[in-house]
Amino acid sequence: MVNKIKVTFLSPLFSRGFFFLLSFALIFISCGPSNPRYQSSVTNEKKTEKKKENKRIRFSSANVEEEIKTDDKKVNANEVASRFNSSTVNNNSVSASKNIEVQKMMDVILSYLGTPYKFGGESKSGMDCSAFTKEVFLQSTNYKLPRSTSEQIKVGETISQQNMKFGDLIFFNTTGVNPSHVGIFIGDNMFAHASQAYGVTISSFESSYYKKHFTEARRLAND
Repeated sequence: MVNKIKVTFLSPLFSRGFFFLLSFALIFISCGPSNPRYQSSVTNEKKTEKKKENKRIRFSSANVEEEIKTDDKKVNANEVASRFNSSTVNNNSVSASKNIEVQKMMDVILSYLGTPYKFGGESKSGMDCSAFTKEVFLQSTNYKLPRSTSEQIKVGETISQQNMKFGDLIFFNTTGVNPSHVGIFIGDNMFAHASQAYGVTISSFESSYYKKHFTEARRLAND
């Protein structure tokens, strides 16, 4: 009889204690980092950056194979370099966009010639197309282009292919995503760019590959 009284007396107290501990545990869990409402801004920023990175254009071997097979108008980069020799070229002999010094920009372009292609790279050890255009403009004109091709195509104004001048940006759709490639027009239907197949090089605008994939040209400064 005594034992039954003890059980009846302790049971409600035990129940209240159990529910108190359970409630405390739930409150603690809901305030933890796993709850989206209480995640730090750093965590959210990292997620945003990761999503952006996943959306960046990545190339495949098929892109390289197509470029090699259909790039049927090869350019001798050494011959082009000799044509732009500092002692023979002046800014008035080449039609260029406003505020662009032809020789200064060409010197920067030639300094990167032969740099291997590297997706996301930004140095002479390896770089991608938008890093190349960004560095050329920064070093030759002090103009700060955005880092990505998708951002660079929003700068300046659209111009027709017939009116392109030295220093204009030209964009291509080589992956099904527009734009996915960018280069710098240097006149005589040629442009400098960081090619996935050849690295930083000079190509012909008359090449079947580039004719097929060309989408737009843009000028950063009004003439």
